[in-house]
Amino acid sequence: MKKKVMRMQDAVSLVKEGQLLGIGGNSLYRNPSAFCFELAKRGLKGLKLCGTSHGIASDVLCAVDSVEAVYFGFFGFEIEYGLAPGMRKGCQEGKIRAMEGSCPAIAAALRGGAAGVPFVPVSGMSGSQLIAQSPEMFQIMESPFGREKIVVIKSLAPDWAIIHVHEADEFGNARIDGSLFVDPLHARAAKKTILTVEKIISTKTFTDNPKLTSIPHFLVEAVVEAPGGAKPGCCYGLYDTADPAGMKKYQQAVKDGVLTDFLHDAATTGA
Repeated sequence: MKKKVMRMQDAVSLVKEGQLLGIGGNSLYRNPSAFCFELAKRGLKGLKLCGTSHGIASDVLCAVDSVEAVYFGFFGFEIEYGLAPGMRKGCQEGKIRAMEGSCPAIAAALRGGAAGVPFVPVSGMSGSQLIAQSPEMFQIMESPFGREKIVVIKSLAPDWAIIHVHEADEFGNARIDGSLFVDPLHARAAKKTILTVEKIISTKTFTDNPKLTSIPHFLVEAVVEAPGGAKPGCCYGLYDTADPAGMKKYQQAVKDGVLTDFLHDAATTGA
């Protein structure tokens, strides 16, 4: 097996303009924040993001005008911190195309990407105005097994899945504690996966308990050791609540147009 540990900067350089990124985590929880903070400094354009529930890792890319479209079911910082300012600003200014569905619909699109099919049927979207708003994402077709109408969603196969995990070995086997969200599905749907990890551990830990492996090595291209890599959000069992000061500092930086200073401070403090 190939050893895949690399520096953050080298992993970030794998992402190219115009690519589709599957962003792991869920709102405030286990976002790949450190990676996306570093990616935001590169000034890439035309990125597309997908995920069921986006948080700060996606928002910072929106805030620096790197994003042209987002596929999402939810995008925000929950009731504690409200709307995601970068995404909101980008949509209001017409810079970002909001491709909104339900969370299960986005998950279904990723399943389609993992299966290698162009689209999949979804339930729960019939009658939604979102279908007409995003015809490049949703269509209505007649079932080949009857005359009923069904909603289908275009499959999503990201160029990269970007996922923060609790533990990984040097080959890319990864373990997530607590809720997995749709992160293993991101890894299966994407062409390759980049992991940031709280701690790199021995491969023997995985061979001793293979059923606990959340993401297998053969889906992974890069492993970056990044303790605290989900801050100022949280990571189950390690830092269980978001950092109020860090979240508010980020939101104020977007509002005041001083994200460069915020990103420099985040790289220096690791938060």
